[in-house]
Amino acid sequence: MATVQKKLDVTHEIKLDHDNVRDLWSRYQQATTRDNKAVLANTLIREMAVHGDAEEVSIYNDYARLGLPGTAEHNKEEHAEIKKLVYAADSASTKSEEYDEVLGRAVNAFLEHAGEEEGDQFGKIKEALDAEENHSLAVQFLQARKMVPTRPHPMAPQTGGVAQKTVGAWGAFHDKVVENLGGRSFADLKYEHPDVSLL
Repeated sequence: MATVQKKLDVTHEIKLDHDNVRDLWSRYQQATTRDNKAVLANTLIREMAVHGDAEEVSIYNDYARLGLPGTAEHNKEEHAEIKKLVYAADSASTKSEEYDEVLGRAVNAFLEHAGEEEGDQFGKIKEALDAEENHSLAVQFLQARKMVPTRPHPMAPQTGGVAQKTVGAWGAFHDKVVENLGGRSFADLKYEHPDVSLL
């Protein structure tokens, strides 16, 4: 894990997730074996699932205060559609002839949403925060990444409150069991977040 030497920027930490998905998708498209594609698909699914839920239980709760009224609700609606697509990819066989298309629909929806956040929302967030608040929100986002499920649960609450956190904690435990029993393998990520335990 990277070490912390300065105040964190929440938009930078969110963009790291976006960039990891971009990189993993590029690697997936270049992969030549089914085994390599399966590992990259597992990693894409995990990263997209974790990212969406982490935003919902952390930064989105502050959007109205940051001058983005209604944007959190809009983002959650997009997340709900992305989760359905990611769930379809998680449920499909990586050996299927159609799998590239199924996974591609999820990744493209995720990246379209990521582009919207980066282009329309990040500037407003940074303008509304001083360095301490920005760092605090970044830490909250990184802590949330450690607590949320690692697989998509499209029927789970998206309130960003206690219900989502409670269901998420159960889901995170359940997902670890499923991943361990299923022997899922994951690829290394190109971009690393700071270690939350050092913050």
